[in-house]
Amino acid sequence: MTTVKVQEQYVIVNNLKLRYLDWGASERPAMVCLHGHGLGAHIWDEFAEAMAPYYHVYALDQRGHGGSQWAADGYDRDRFVEDLGRFLDALGIFKATLVGHSMGGWNSLLYASSSPGRVERVILVDIGPEPSEASRRQVGTRPPRPLDFDGFEEALAWARQGDSWATEQRLRRHVEGSVRQGANGKWLWQADPTLLSTPLRDMQTPESIARYWRCLETITCPILEVRGKESVAVDDAILERMARANPRFSYVDVAGAGHSVTVDKPREFIAATRAFLGVPG
Repeated sequence: MTTVKVQEQYVIVNNLKLRYLDWGASERPAMVCLHGHGLGAHIWDEFAEAMAPYYHVYALDQRGHGGSQWAADGYDRDRFVEDLGRFLDALGIFKATLVGHSMGGWNSLLYASSSPGRVERVILVDIGPEPSEASRRQVGTRPPRPLDFDGFEEALAWARQGDSWATEQRLRRHVEGSVRQGANGKWLWQADPTLLSTPLRDMQTPESIARYWRCLETITCPILEVRGKESVAVDDAILERMARANPRFSYVDVAGAGHSVTVDKPREFIAATRAFLGVPG
């Protein structure tokens, strides 16, 4: 068990105050973890702790999420990628391993393609360049995310509806790190409501899908896809196409996990990434 203690830190990037969790030891190789849409840095807690003896782990609350500032200049995909580059610059990180869940995986793909000399490895967590056929069929069928709840238990119950795999304890911790109580007593997401109410164009436009495929093809470092076996986000056909697109691509499944792999099966996720990261078991 590592003795490294997590520290909450802030940095100004692109005129935004961004929060990050620092599992630090500056002499170790850098690892930057990027959460998914509407989530936050705490989805990486167990993983970051396990990696801290081997990496200097930074878990970033991306713009508009968690403890980071909401963005007046919006949430275009390229703004997130610019933030990542400026974040590395601000902290003096020349080269890093990127670990990106869902939206964070898209940001990792785009950055690794545009800045190949600065990325050591990429781990994509349950995301691909395009949605699976099952994901496409689900578009528009799920009710929108509520923007507030009357109580914490109501928020927890809502989260459980979409995640039957996480333990009660881990899901509760996840929701505790995702909501806050407002001045009116309502429980609100710790994310800009604009983010939560705006559909992600990445899953809808042929142009953005084609862009992600081009990025995957051009990345020169090793890439690992970690798929939640119970998730429909990435199907076998997409995995096979990703493997054909880049010879440095590999993948592994985590059984009993949905889309939020690090929340649903944190220990199994750690085990699934050790060999790729060169970390002993």
